Amino acid sequence: MLMGFIPALREYAISVSFGIKELYLEKKQNMTFFIQDYINQAQKIKEMREQIVQLEKQNIAYNALRAEFDNLYYSLNLERHYNDTDVTLVKVLSYATLGSYTKVWIVYDQEKDSRKTFGIVKDGYAIGIAKVVNNHLLGILNGDPECGYSVYIGENNVPGTLRTLSDGSIIIDYIPAWQSIKTGDKVVTSGLDGIFFEGIEVGVIGNIQFQEAYLRAELQPYAFSNRLNYVWLVDTKIPQITRLNPNDIVAQDVDSKKK
Repeated sequence: MLMGFIPALREYAISVSFGIKELYLEKKQNMTFFIQDYINQAQKIKEMREQIVQLEKQNIAYNALRAEFDNLYYSLNLERHYNDTDVTLVKVLSYATLGSYTKVWIVYDQEKDSRKTFGIVKDGYAIGIAKVVNNHLLGILNGDPECGYSVYIGENNVPGTLRTLSDGSIIIDYIPAWQSIKTGDKVVTSGLDGIFFEGIEVGVIGNIQFQEAYLRAELQPYAFSNRLNYVWLVDTKIPQITRLNPNDIVAQDVDSKKK
């Protein structure tokens, strides 16, 4: 009986061994599939992350392009249109200094003359001037102490000069005391400084004060859009020989006579 039991035991052992091997191979194959699935999923996750990053980049670029389009469309279609070849739509690049909103850098590819002063127009209103600084065009807006240009007041075209005081208030100065002006009179550019042409609206007269031989009036400038991405640049082609302060002209004449 023992001799008959041994073959059966051997067969059973072999069967169990095959079962164990099959189970091992199955587990091994399942583990291989699991690892492959994990690797595939990890690769898919990586690819999806890369696609998300790429889409985010494209979305940012799209939003920037959309904003640029909107600003350009606004400037070309909703603002005042000029047929004069000396009035050019230009792009504002950035503020010159963070926290200061009266100086901006302007993209201007034409030949730059440091002696030239341009006028800046936005929404049909004169909002400042532009000068070449270190071979770049700097926009200097109303409300900046360095901004000044010649204006007319009221129906009688009373002359005056727009400038800004140290406290930031915008005034019309050097108004002849014998001229008649009143609160609410419209202020427009005179064009006699070679910066603007005549008739661009600036604002209206506020409080009026006597200053020795001149009158001084507060200016209430017209409100313009804060979308400063594009502005109109006025080039009258007239060399600027006018100085802001009449005292400077007197001093210049005295110096020339001394020579």
